Amino acid sequence: MMLSACIPEPENPTIELSESSQLAQVRDWFEANKTKLRLPERGTNFRTESQELILPFFEKEPDWEQFHHYFFPDGREVFEVSLENATKYFPASMLDSFPDRDVKELVIQNIMFISHPTEQRFDPVIARYYPDGEGSIEDFEGIYYDGIPHDWSGVVDIWTYDERHFIGFTFENGEVVGHFKYSPLNSTGEQARIAGDCIQITREISNNYTDSNGIVVVVPPTIVVQTFCSGSGGYTPGGGSGDGRDYHDYQRPPCCDDPVTAPPRDVPPYEPPSLPTPKTIIMQLTNPCAADIFKELSKGSAYLTDMTGLGSLDIFPGMLDLFEQSGQFDYRIRNGNTGSQAGGSTSPIVNGVITITLSDDYLRTATSLSIARTIIHETVHAYLLKQAKIQTDMNTVQLLNEYWKEYPENLPDTHHALMSQYVLGMAVSLYNWDKKYGPTGGSLGFDYYYKMAFGGLLKDGTEVPLDEVKNLIPSGSSWSEISKILENEATGNYNANGEKCN
Repeated sequence: MMLSACIPEPENPTIELSESSQLAQVRDWFEANKTKLRLPERGTNFRTESQELILPFFEKEPDWEQFHHYFFPDGREVFEVSLENATKYFPASMLDSFPDRDVKELVIQNIMFISHPTEQRFDPVIARYYPDGEGSIEDFEGIYYDGIPHDWSGVVDIWTYDERHFIGFTFENGEVVGHFKYSPLNSTGEQARIAGDCIQITREISNNYTDSNGIVVVVPPTIVVQTFCSGSGGYTPGGGSGDGRDYHDYQRPPCCDDPVTAPPRDVPPYEPPSLPTPKTIIMQLTNPCAADIFKELSKGSAYLTDMTGLGSLDIFPGMLDLFEQSGQFDYRIRNGNTGSQAGGSTSPIVNGVITITLSDDYLRTATSLSIARTIIHETVHAYLLKQAKIQTDMNTVQLLNEYWKEYPENLPDTHHALMSQYVLGMAVSLYNWDKKYGPTGGSLGFDYYYKMAFGGLLKDGTEVPLDEVKNLIPSGSSWSEISKILENEATGNYNANGEKCN
């Protein structure tokens, strides 16, 4: 019976001890090579077809205090560091999308140092993140190439260090819906310019002057912010046409997916690296059915601000919002081998990440209704692990402390006892999902969803419910009945009311 969940004792979040020294090595390499990081105008570079698509070269000074550290799937190490220089580049369409905002402040601009697979060097690229609306505005901590928020919409644009366009990705609600590169030729066959885009530059204008006695008088400089836009019809920041951006969708070439080893050459140590598709910070499910259920669950309408009011709310989307807003630890969900009979497991905190894993064996048999229930259940576990560390929701922290005293040294029992407080909220989430997206349209009667929300609330290592859970079993029902419902949906047998995913 795949009813229980595995919640190991969490460890303190760890940061590699060598991380700061590694970053120092990146910084030293950059300082020694930054004047050489230009693509050759001719030669073996596989990006020569887009050499003309170049912005003015900007000097780039990384803010080494702000960085993300991660690895690409092929093992290459990445340090993504904030670029806080005053020059910002952004699509002209952002001026229309944010008419009352300082658009420059909404652009996240980073430099990615990507380790070379065989040589002692890094291949940097510039990553710019452009939100498409107020709901997608993020700060540095909230978005990076390996961590796109689950509901983020906008454009991720990648440039070489010397500002030649490399590749762009369009996101809608955390999914890549398109990729593009700038068209090398315009309609007249001439070399293309990057149309419809803006550069905003902050300049200091000196106000010093020499008086009648020949003495230089020092006056604080004037700060001037200038915005320059290109595009058809003489587009200016003060108003005008739509986005004149000249790009086209295309089939991504193999160079963008797999590492390409460039022929050796005695030119600056820089070759545009291959890049995987940007990865969302939450959803890493490769099982299509589970991925669809997760996305559907996250579209709930209720916003969770206080765990004490959980009983009447659709808790799932609110918990995702709380994860992203409170920072420090990230939530990720994937499928794989859990090493147990549990439908899902939630990991300890490792390097700032809490990972939920749905069992591949379970996904092959379970109904979509059971999978939705498991995702909701494991997300509550993940939230409780996070609150035990960051302690921003004191109501939850107090409950954790109380149940920890009742079940000393047993984290699974502590969590499951506390989750008895949230059974109604979890049932509401499951009902709302089935009503909007499930196979029965919410027609099973709320009592059915309520009973399913008891799944996994067992004493550690047993099939016996906790005392706190027994007290919530509806009058006229039994744990045996609830257990059978959970088994039917988890195994997808003929008594299940849901439908199998596959």
